[in-house]
Amino acid sequence: MSEVREVLGAARQAGLDVVAITDHNTLVNAIAAQVIAHEYGVTVVIGEEISTRQGHLLGLFLKNRVSPGSPLAETIGAVHAQGGIAIVAHPYDPVSFGVLNPWRGSMSEEDLLRLGFDAIETFNACLPTRRPNERAVELAGRTTAAIVAGSDAHSAATVGLATTLFTGRSAEDLRQSILLRQTTARGQRWPLRLYVDLFGKRELRYAGVAASYALALCGAAAMAAALAVRSGIVRAL
Repeated sequence: MSEVREVLGAARQAGLDVVAITDHNTLVNAIAAQVIAHEYGVTVVIGEEISTRQGHLLGLFLKNRVSPGSPLAETIGAVHAQGGIAIVAHPYDPVSFGVLNPWRGSMSEEDLLRLGFDAIETFNACLPTRRPNERAVELAGRTTAAIVAGSDAHSAATVGLATTLFTGRSAEDLRQSILLRQTTARGQRWPLRLYVDLFGKRELRYAGVAASYALALCGAAAMAAALAVRSGIVRAL
């Protein structure tokens, strides 16, 4: 919802040394941001949030776009083939396409843990409740993967709400810290007003995104209600 220069200005204001631009299934804005990042005193990592068959995967340090729609395992391989870092994004997100989204059931924890990803996003600022992030922390404890945080910034206002701490200040320092499992994740969730902005009338050009979120929320609520009723019937019997 923001222009490249707005995002870079927000990154500078937030005191970030490195910012990863990971638009959905495209590198266009990340490449544009990297070209002018020196004007803002920040370094840009070219990335992509890739829509795999099982859910979202973050690819960092990319040279070429990774096509969406492939299985997660193949997509991780495609990221690694160009020297990139593969990060499992918001794995337990119950609304968006986390690979372990409890309403989709497209992959089990055991299946995911067998894959060769580099890091897990254990704090995602866009998630409205704590439990999905807490579960991601628990999952990370079962792997040798690094942990990272993401603002999931849909606008400049959310840039820097979540940060990944690492030793050094450069993009290469970040890469090495992830590979050596020496990162720390921290952050705060989006304030309510930013969700309102996302769904607000001034963002009608993103009505498709808003509608998908609304439908997913309604579906989740309906399923929870059905499970509650079923559970009550079983107890009554």
